[in-house]
Amino acid sequence: MTQDTRAFHIGWKPKAIGCALTLSLASMGVADEYQKGLAAYKQDRYDQAIQYFRRSAEHGNTKAQYLLGTMYRAGIGIEPDEYKGFVWCERAAKEGHLEAQFQLGLMYLEGEGVTQNDEKAMEWIWNAADRGYPQATEVLQYILENDFGTGC
Repeated sequence: MTQDTRAFHIGWKPKAIGCALTLSLASMGVADEYQKGLAAYKQDRYDQAIQYFRRSAEHGNTKAQYLLGTMYRAGIGIEPDEYKGFVWCERAAKEGHLEAQFQLGLMYLEGEGVTQNDEKAMEWIWNAADRGYPQATEVLQYILENDFGTGC
């Protein structure tokens, strides 16, 4: 029996298993924070929802990032802050959150929380439309048919 095999048989876990378990438990905690945030939001306890969403968002939960951004943009339970709304929405969009990509495109189109930029707006809206987000397809079609906000 080798040293590694012996260690496993007497109850020690290889380091890789311990790391995987730690990551799994951490992701469960992030999901739990997100679920607690949703529950608080549904009960109109927005200050608590923001705290839960922020913790989950900081650990990479794109749904929490998007909802936190939305709450900042709309001033739900917190002082409205277009810039923070943009930042959180952008994080979610860059990680592939479809609705965040569409909303980010609209923010660039309107200059909400960011300097207005038609090229970036079209890029994000096009990306969301290309991935099947129906509202993005409608907005993109409207923009292209009406030469609205596309520059030269």
